[in-house]
Amino acid sequence: MESRNLGLPSIPPPPGAVSALVNGFNAIASNVIVILFPVALDLFLWLGPRLKADVLLAPLMALLPEIQAQAPAEQVKLFTQMLNDFNNGFNLFSLFRTFPLGIFSLMSVSISIKSPLGTRPGLDVPGLLVAFACILLITFFGWLAGSLYFRAVSKVALNLKDGPGPFRSLLHGALLSGVWMLVFMFANLPLLILLWLVSSVDGLLRTVLFVLLSFPVSWVLFAIFFSFYGIFASKQNAFVSTRSSIRMLRYGLPPLGWFSVLVIVINQVTDLLWRVPPAESWMMAVGIFGHAFVSTSLLAASFIYYRDLNIWIETVLQSIKKKNSSSAQA
Repeated sequence: MESRNLGLPSIPPPPGAVSALVNGFNAIASNVIVILFPVALDLFLWLGPRLKADVLLAPLMALLPEIQAQAPAEQVKLFTQMLNDFNNGFNLFSLFRTFPLGIFSLMSVSISIKSPLGTRPGLDVPGLLVAFACILLITFFGWLAGSLYFRAVSKVALNLKDGPGPFRSLLHGALLSGVWMLVFMFANLPLLILLWLVSSVDGLLRTVLFVLLSFPVSWVLFAIFFSFYGIFASKQNAFVSTRSSIRMLRYGLPPLGWFSVLVIVINQVTDLLWRVPPAESWMMAVGIFGHAFVSTSLLAASFIYYRDLNIWIETVLQSIKKKNSSSAQA
């Protein structure tokens, strides 16, 4: 009887994470103008006026006397100080940095009210309805600006000659962002209940459950983040782009996970460096430009890796399909 080799065909290795990072940094270094998106946002959040959130935090501030009467004095003092600092420094304009589609920002998490120009003026919001309207408008325009930012970076990173137009990018970027926001709103309560149930379990079992829960949560977060990439890299609509990201995760999660870990580590380590200067020092400008360059380069690298990983997956699937077809005919 003739022996047949039914093993898997030899396949090429997955794309290199380091190579994608190097190419991403080179692409932005050659087209540095695209970092003006995060630079402009951070300069506004650093030097511009603040949109105060007093009206949103007023109900919580009103509960402080009750908290002070029931909790230990040291805890109350610490909590009160933290709440007052947050209330005084929080800037509703920071919501312009939307997730996952949005312009990267260093200053969106800063609650400092000072800048090299002095104390920044605060704009009061007259009521709750106006505050919620401001939140919705700022978030919506954050999606639009993020769509233009992702489009510009994808064109530079992938050297696209015929990429998606501005209107198509805005439409599908905002549409998919809105869909994910609705999904999060409906999933938020069940997730909080699940986390509360897990946290009520004893020590070792709680740790095991949190570790097990982290895997599906990480998979979902990856799917959400990369669901936008097909819109800008392949001119796909919002739903086809989401399906493509799920397919990519199904076949390419191990190498994609390694690449994502590298990106997160580089981003977090460099952010520690950019946040060293105080907000009232002009040296913060160095941090803003440095953060803009590094974060935009990492985004460009992720577009490159997204393209290369999808090409690799298609090559592997075609190779397996051809092997199966040859085995069936033999």
